[in-house]
Amino acid sequence: MFGYVKPYVPVLRVKEHELYKATYCGLCKSMGKTTGCFSNMTLSYDFVFLALLKMALNNEGYEIKNSKCVAHPFTKRPMLLPNNSLKLSARTSVILTRLKLKDNINDSHGFGKLKAIIQGSVSIFLKKTSKELRELEGEVKSSLLELSRLEKENCDSVDKCAHTFGTLLSAIISEGTDGPNKTLAEKIGYHLGKWIYVMDAYDDFYEDIGKSFNPLVNSYGNHLTDSTRELIKNSLLLELGEMSRAVSLLDIENEDIKALIENITYLGLPKEFENITKKQKEKYKNSVEE
Repeated sequence: MFGYVKPYVPVLRVKEHELYKATYCGLCKSMGKTTGCFSNMTLSYDFVFLALLKMALNNEGYEIKNSKCVAHPFTKRPMLLPNNSLKLSARTSVILTRLKLKDNINDSHGFGKLKAIIQGSVSIFLKKTSKELRELEGEVKSSLLELSRLEKENCDSVDKCAHTFGTLLSAIISEGTDGPNKTLAEKIGYHLGKWIYVMDAYDDFYEDIGKSFNPLVNSYGNHLTDSTRELIKNSLLLELGEMSRAVSLLDIENEDIKALIENITYLGLPKEFENITKKQKEKYKNSVEE
């Protein structure tokens, strides 16, 4: 996905930080084994959160073992051994990656299309979707097609676009979960998806002007004022509030996983907005000076 969903490391305890890194490495290795040797090139922080959340939703245990990998062939690193949550996260990440690569090719033109085709060539190395996830693949494809339609219409409704991506992520996060936790997973996915979509549009605001579709540019013009940033911040906080309420209702047995999920939700996501705001102001300053 986009890499915005990560913890605020300064306040993590050592064992929590070690678990996060072990989950990252374990998911990377699981992707290589489960979905193809090149799939782990698409690994992002967002899917590490997904793996942690799936372990929490299904109260699944884990085992950490020191192991070598392609990226670190000479030094053993702690990593989670494969479990159902890691495998499912790997498979769902590949579904989104494959469909997004195809969507990029369909929506690009000129040199951009050539670039998209080159990037999309990695999809031939990704394993096909397993039978049990075909329905999920259909839901993700439907959401991406709707997003593509909105982009072609040059939609200026941020909420319409964010709703579509929220629906997509709701399906991904709730996959493989049953009972009351499924409803909570759907809510977490929906509001996190909306948050991610707006954050990505916010992050790419100045780069997209006159080049790529961006609903924030369509809504607010070519400059983000302080009042506009405040509006965006408040809308993101509303999504985080809804997501936080769902997270607070989860019955998570493992305290370290619970601490990581709460850290990401309550501290990591708001911190990302602060970081991007600082970058945005610097980008605008540089564009004015040029």
